[in-house]
Amino acid sequence: MRLNGRVLKIIALLYMYIPIMIFMIGYTRWYYALAAGIILIPCVYVYISDRSFIRRKNADTEYDIDAFMNDDNEAEDVKLHPVALITAVALITTICIVVGIGGIFPQAGDWYKHNAVLRDLTKSSWPVYYDRFDDCMLTYYLGQYLVPAVIGKMCSSFEVSNVAMSVWCIGGLILVYLMLIRVTKADSLRKQIPAVLIMLFFCGGLNLAQNILKQVYNDRMYSLGSYHWVLVDGIMLQYRSNLVMIRWVLPQIIVPWLATMLFIEDIKRVEYYVVILLPSLLFGSFSFAALAVIAVVNAMVLFIKEDVKFVKIISPWNILPALCPGIVLFYYFLGNLQVEKPISSSFRFQTYGGDHFTVYIVFCLCMFGVYCICVGKENCRSPLFYINMVVLLVLPWLRMGLCNDVVMSGSIPSLFILMIYVIRLLFDERENTALGIRKGIAIVFLLIGCIYPVKEIADNIIWNNPGFELADSYPTMKWFTKRGDPNTSEDLMYNYYTYDMDGKEFYEYIARVKH
Repeated sequence: MRLNGRVLKIIALLYMYIPIMIFMIGYTRWYYALAAGIILIPCVYVYISDRSFIRRKNADTEYDIDAFMNDDNEAEDVKLHPVALITAVALITTICIVVGIGGIFPQAGDWYKHNAVLRDLTKSSWPVYYDRFDDCMLTYYLGQYLVPAVIGKMCSSFEVSNVAMSVWCIGGLILVYLMLIRVTKADSLRKQIPAVLIMLFFCGGLNLAQNILKQVYNDRMYSLGSYHWVLVDGIMLQYRSNLVMIRWVLPQIIVPWLATMLFIEDIKRVEYYVVILLPSLLFGSFSFAALAVIAVVNAMVLFIKEDVKFVKIISPWNILPALCPGIVLFYYFLGNLQVEKPISSSFRFQTYGGDHFTVYIVFCLCMFGVYCICVGKENCRSPLFYINMVVLLVLPWLRMGLCNDVVMSGSIPSLFILMIYVIRLLFDERENTALGIRKGIAIVFLLIGCIYPVKEIADNIIWNNPGFELADSYPTMKWFTKRGDPNTSEDLMYNYYTYDMDGKEFYEYIARVKH
């Protein structure tokens, strides 16, 4: 079974853009939706129809991701082994079920909110407004919820929406796997099986970092044994494993992962950057922001060093989608950002004064630094490699949200790019002692990294008993719309709504129906 790259790209773009159009039709006035359709359909069509390529100068290593493209797109197609496909589908489906997707097994705490958002989208008219306490509009990363919500609306059933959400997410992860096979050139069964395992369990050496920091800080490092965190003296850091993201924030990762791989595959085609990356904004603003930074810096490098013409950067395929729906989505999220929030939910910088710089060094070294060292030789000529590493180095200096979401979510694209580098290293078939050593170190860290994800799955299976309450106790998000309520977390009060709607651009001029 040969994976046709063009067909995969079309399916990925449909998966990314169908929710965008549903949002435009359901949330905005008819002329914005019409404009979005008129703009996006030609832009996406031109992108998938453009068979042009750019020859790479001095690209003498197939392991440079920037040199992915050949003279012919179709020449990069990979043959997928049927056993690998069956194994991947079975493994992805099983893992999703046992970590709680669909509610058969216990669901992670974030699914209280995911289910409430999906229920409100299914049962309420759009845009979703609340008037139980403070008048407001639901303002959130709705992308992954919209197709299941539409299906549930058609059947007048949240239960149908819930099933559709599970199928839509599992199907998205299978699509991610197929794209990963193509991007990493996993052309045999012995590569395609490990690829799905790494995709599901990739993580840095979190338990190693925790143990090192425990020796340094003793009781001041209070997250030993946590499957997610490094916590020292109030410093809160997390670069999540893929399994943790699947279990906790699955609606926020699939499209950013797809966009990341499309970006990698077409990294030289700067005229389509906005077409590729824009949909991820509706699925997670922090991951979109990180991808946008990577894309802008990479375009600057190409412009300065490789004589990419500026006219390509400002091509119609970049400008037009940015105008619509880009500006519409910008004003949609701006309504939430304009709400006055407590310091715990606002943006600020994380400092590492005194003896805390050790926390930063150990975290960076264990969570991504060792992997970067292992893959550095093969990718030392790739601008993307250095840009990606800088993003991972900078993110721990930022802080926003009660759980420091800017670090967790902002790292989603960069960690996925790093994972691709690691997979390509492991698939390198050259016989070389130094290469073998670096492969061995990478494998050791992969095994260390997967300890916590495996434990998290095991715990979720053990916790599955008739008396365990699944994440369905939030019937609606309207119960958390009272600002200043001491019984409600600031995350729930401030990160899901646009309050004080009068005067807000989206509410006044864009929203399909005003409250």
